[in-house]
Amino acid sequence: MTTPRGKWFWRPHPNPSAQVQLFCFPYAGAGASAFREWYTAFPADVELVGIQLPGRENRFTEKRFDRLEGVLDALSEAIAGIVDRPFVFFGHSVGALIAFELTRLLHRQGRPGPSHLVVSGRRAPQLTSADERTYLLDDDAFLTRMKGFNGTPKELLTNAEVMQLFIPLLRDDFAISETYFCTDHTPVACPLTALGGDADADVSVDQLAAWVRLVGSRFDYEIFPGDHFYIHPNREKIIERLSAIARQAWRQPADAMA
Repeated sequence: MTTPRGKWFWRPHPNPSAQVQLFCFPYAGAGASAFREWYTAFPADVELVGIQLPGRENRFTEKRFDRLEGVLDALSEAIAGIVDRPFVFFGHSVGALIAFELTRLLHRQGRPGPSHLVVSGRRAPQLTSADERTYLLDDDAFLTRMKGFNGTPKELLTNAEVMQLFIPLLRDDFAISETYFCTDHTPVACPLTALGGDADADVSVDQLAAWVRLVGSRFDYEIFPGDHFYIHPNREKIIERLSAIARQAWRQPADAMA
């Protein structure tokens, strides 16, 4: 059964007159509302569009993905049907991986791709470790691992009933990330910016900078104070950076999207 295209995108404030769209891919366990405090902070010429994967929020009852290939196949069809202006991808953690491989898939399909790709809180794809199997841990060990990321509120982690519903979703998102291996080192054609936190125990500065090896165009990176979820305390600065990138995107030649 085909999923209605609109379900993939959360647009609480549609702005058809905006010059550029910014698609935001959330981190593991999160839905598009992870960016709910971002929407009103962007300038009027930038429309923020949250990516809504199945199995969360308004799509909670839908079957989740646990492998990247399924996500990419579905998203490439959905996104190709709504883009009608320059756009930028931003993804955090597993969202960065999805945004990266979706960018490459759209290019292989000959479809319009982002004018700029921004990855956050994610080591370069070629550095993925075969030893990572968080999604296979028992519940106690899995919850301990989640506490280390400092991204899930403590009141949720200590609520057994809530976690019974939440753990399967987190496991599937971690499976998407941890069963992925980068065997194709074809660089993305568009400029790429990598963002990270200086105290992120999972992604070092060197691992973030290594994205340069998979970029065929302009590359830069920026480090902010904070851990893996540095994006929350640094929200205003990140929005400022993304706004500048988005505004530059619609001034680029049309062939930058191809």
